[in-house]
Amino acid sequence: MNLKKAWSILLVSFVEGGAVMSVELVGAKMVAPFYGNSLYVWAAVLGLTLGGLATGYYFGGNISEKYPHQRSLHIIVLITAILIALMPVTSQLIMTATLPLELRLGITLSCLVFLYPPLVCCGMVSPLIIRLLATELSLVGRAAGTVYAISTLGGIIVTFLMGFYFIPFVGLKASALYTALILGIFPVIYFTRSFLGKPAT
Repeated sequence: MNLKKAWSILLVSFVEGGAVMSVELVGAKMVAPFYGNSLYVWAAVLGLTLGGLATGYYFGGNISEKYPHQRSLHIIVLITAILIALMPVTSQLIMTATLPLELRLGITLSCLVFLYPPLVCCGMVSPLIIRLLATELSLVGRAAGTVYAISTLGGIIVTFLMGFYFIPFVGLKASALYTALILGIFPVIYFTRSFLGKPAT
């Protein structure tokens, strides 16, 4: 697939990169009312963010070899959007349940339940996009560099938007739902086009 013709997939990469930072920031702030903003909280959030992405990269790489199709990509993006939309509910349930536990265990277990799954799904996106773009071995490096650059750019922009506007003025629940909604637009468009028999672009 020619990179110049792959704008729609690269846009998914941009939004996915933003979703990673949105999940991380929103997740950390969801933990705060229960466990505060201590070093323990940020260590758990950052560690499980990296762990979730690493797990996603691994499984995404395997999936990209077995199912190198846009359908696979959009199924994963749709699941990611659903998990992000559920974060306000799942975070409340798990943190209420873990409050009696030792502080560090409670924080880590809570983040593992509501933060880790959407980040795993986010991590699976980039390997699939790279596989779709790099139809020849000689293009793998270029595709990987382009995807990670665009994804990182999305993360930078969303970090400032979330930190300076959405979280302070819109709130955590709405920020999570907006992130899920924007991410979910892509699979909805893709599957609608597929249902109508129109080729994916």
